[in-house]
Amino acid sequence: MTRRTELATVTAFVTLLTVVVTWPHARLLSTHLAAHHDPLLSIWRLGWIAHALRTAPSHLFDANIFHPAKDTLAFSDATLLQGLIGAPLFWLGAPPVLIYNLLLLAGFAGSGVATYVLARHLTGSVGASLVAATVCTVLPYRIEHVMHLELQWVMFVPLTWWALHKVVEHGSWRWGVVAGVCFWLQVLACIYYGVFLAMALLVFVPALLLASGRRLATAALPGLVVAGAVAAVLTLPFALPYRAAAQNVGARPLEDIALYSATPLNYLSTSALSWVWGWTADRWGGPELRLFPGIAAVLLALIGLVRRPRRLVFVYLLTTMVAVELSFGLHGPGYRWLIEHVSALQGFRALARFGAIAGVSLAMLAAFGAQSLFVFARARGVQRLTVAALAVLMIADYGVRPINVMEGDPVEPPDAYKLLRRAEPGVVIELPLPQLDRLPGNEPMYEAWSLWHWKPLINGYSGYYPHDYIETVVRMQDFPDDKSVAQLRSHHVRYVVVHRALYDPDSYTRLMLSLAVRPELKPWGAYKDPVGTANIFELSPVD
Repeated sequence: MTRRTELATVTAFVTLLTVVVTWPHARLLSTHLAAHHDPLLSIWRLGWIAHALRTAPSHLFDANIFHPAKDTLAFSDATLLQGLIGAPLFWLGAPPVLIYNLLLLAGFAGSGVATYVLARHLTGSVGASLVAATVCTVLPYRIEHVMHLELQWVMFVPLTWWALHKVVEHGSWRWGVVAGVCFWLQVLACIYYGVFLAMALLVFVPALLLASGRRLATAALPGLVVAGAVAAVLTLPFALPYRAAAQNVGARPLEDIALYSATPLNYLSTSALSWVWGWTADRWGGPELRLFPGIAAVLLALIGLVRRPRRLVFVYLLTTMVAVELSFGLHGPGYRWLIEHVSALQGFRALARFGAIAGVSLAMLAAFGAQSLFVFARARGVQRLTVAALAVLMIADYGVRPINVMEGDPVEPPDAYKLLRRAEPGVVIELPLPQLDRLPGNEPMYEAWSLWHWKPLINGYSGYYPHDYIETVVRMQDFPDDKSVAQLRSHHVRYVVVHRALYDPDSYTRLMLSLAVRPELKPWGAYKDPVGTANIFELSPVD
């Protein structure tokens, strides 16, 4: 079998695994999403990138939400790489739900294939590499985050490690360029993983050099310098909007970071969708804190450590241990020390996401263990029995029930948004706004619906809420009183969209009666929206 045929076969295998663990996504690619509001955020991000690239590339990060805030695409992970890949599909008119789902599944499968490439290079064993690819593809952590597009794109972590191995083995600056580019692509795909990978490399690279011996380590230094330089030069422009956004919204409160910092018990908790281990979901975990890697992966890693351990085994053991420790965030000493000395790290809320880096590294340890296990089984004539037992154990670890899904928005915009799209330029606000203690409310829907008009939007949903947005929500509590109308005018709002189905009947009736006596709010009528009907009003400017 040629390497190309082998890679195609592995890709087909990993794609099948992806279809199984994310079912029924593959059957509903064009119509349904994971039942959560974050897929709506991701659809908006992908759509905005395609729109901005075609209309105003220099204002890519000045997305249309939270008007008049700037750099709003940087209020959460921009998913820029996915956006660049998906943009041609948007331009061709493909359904946004389809584009999103294809990219989501590509994240699962691509990460598995990338892990196979690394394991195949280090072990030379197809079977052991398939084990590593399986562990990475169906890691329970990834099922827990099936609604987060960016958190499925971890493939450039193993590819960066693979390229760094090549740098050390060949002393080649060309492989240094590849490593730098792979790191940059991981930052573009998921800034969380990009920053976490950078921190892991501070341990991985010295450990790899020590494991390789003085001669190879010395020859590798120029290539490693090139890798660092390429990564820095390519990543810096992407980091600037995040720096500007951080100055706008400020740092995360330490109590928020502590809330999503893991504890050792969280590594015993998995998704509630797990066939066998679902009962652990709320006993030892919670949102963002279900990090169980699977018994099979841990047992194989232990075998790799016990049976004739090689230096590379200890490189990945150390990397896994550091990633696990950093996932403890403010509950462990490592990140507490880092955050005291690098204030920019206070922008990252969910430190438990280091569990993804630990999972990829653990997959490599599992590959080393599987390689030793298969050699042992072959020598005793029990290879088939061993493979069958391992398969049963992994099915028990990683078998899950179907993902909960919800209907996505139609491709064709309803009448209300057709009207807004044709209307003259102006800022839009959609009502009802959420209560501050019940964020995000309907904001993810409004954000996704803005794909149909792309006008500036007061509403928004992201990783941060700017202070101005919070102030607007507060002042709009008694809309349409003088204070709220003045707030809208100060933000140059022109169009007010009131979604009838999102109010209780009495509140809607009172609001309509109040709007009827405000002459500055000119009614345009009621039009079909995605959930029923919407009343559109035009706010006249101050004379």
